[in-house]
Amino acid sequence: MMIKITPLKALMPGKDIFDLMISDQVNGEMPKNEQLSFEDLINLFGCALENHPAIYIYEFRAESKSMRGIWAMTDLSETLTETIKRHEETMSSKVASLKTDKGKRKLEKSPILLVHKQEKGLTALIDWVIANQKPLDSEWSQLGHFLYQVRDEALIDQFGAEFAKFDQVYLADGHHRLEAAYALQKTVPQQISSLFVSARSISIDAFHRLVRGIEVSPAILMEKLKKYYTISKIPNNKPYKPDRKNRMGLCINAEWYQLDLRKDLPYLLQKPDTAILQDLVLEPMLGISNPKDDDRLSCFPDCKWNQFLAELESSALTIGFSLFPMTADEFIATAEKGRFLPPKSTWIEPKIPQGFMASNPTAITAKGEQIRLS
Repeated sequence: MMIKITPLKALMPGKDIFDLMISDQVNGEMPKNEQLSFEDLINLFGCALENHPAIYIYEFRAESKSMRGIWAMTDLSETLTETIKRHEETMSSKVASLKTDKGKRKLEKSPILLVHKQEKGLTALIDWVIANQKPLDSEWSQLGHFLYQVRDEALIDQFGAEFAKFDQVYLADGHHRLEAAYALQKTVPQQISSLFVSARSISIDAFHRLVRGIEVSPAILMEKLKKYYTISKIPNNKPYKPDRKNRMGLCINAEWYQLDLRKDLPYLLQKPDTAILQDLVLEPMLGISNPKDDDRLSCFPDCKWNQFLAELESSALTIGFSLFPMTADEFIATAEKGRFLPPKSTWIEPKIPQGFMASNPTAITAKGEQIRLS
């Protein structure tokens, strides 16, 4: 058996928690030390625990896109390690922190995201469930998030049989959580909350790079960059996002440039842009040899573009690189080749709202009561 999924007893936060999760108090309008974490909310209100083990069909509906996936636990003790293909390096400090949390049986607020190639049998099962069941009542439905509960043991077995057919799946989000679970797996069998979606369902955005506190002559850096890139000044000095692969934006000394990979370097053209940037620019030219742990390097997903620009303007010694996102096919090809990208190379959606549904080792044995974490 290649992928072993198991049911979970889900923690279902109610209206009180929903109202606070989407309020200014939790979404960042208050100073950080006054915000309530999700764990704080669970301890404050308690959280309904489903009585029966189940797997779930997750559906996101929006005007521009929709997505369906399967939410279950992945039993790492019965899933071959090489079946889950990873594509990004991790940050050691974050893995250590998550390992501690997981070892203390803390709440899993959202699942890792695992991508699979389209499989007709699995798609047919998902379609059947959605056609024959109503979604669970949830405050999140008003934001387009729906859950369908699958409790029938025969149907769960059918889903399990379909997953057992997969030779491999691809980790899209949750590299740090999975690595922490693998580390604990050496001594205690581990399960991890997982959302499985088809490669056709995901969208990928770029992570932009910002380097702080490195004194470098713009003229010298430009001369070095010409070895690999054709450099053009951006008209009117507008912040620049690249519109294709092998093209990058550079902001140095508050000036924006377009960098195009030279066509006479064919060995680089198929390489992911984040890897080119790290291997040819950040390490040899700016001294960022360990992107996993170098605090001079920060990464901003495209959805935080304005924050990225604000940080760029905060210091004359700040250098920014804007990147074009990978496609889903490039993401899968990178994982299949066993090629590890620098940390924070892809921002992949769907992103499940924290608090929509959660899991906790306590839920394996609890009996449907309201529980608190402390």
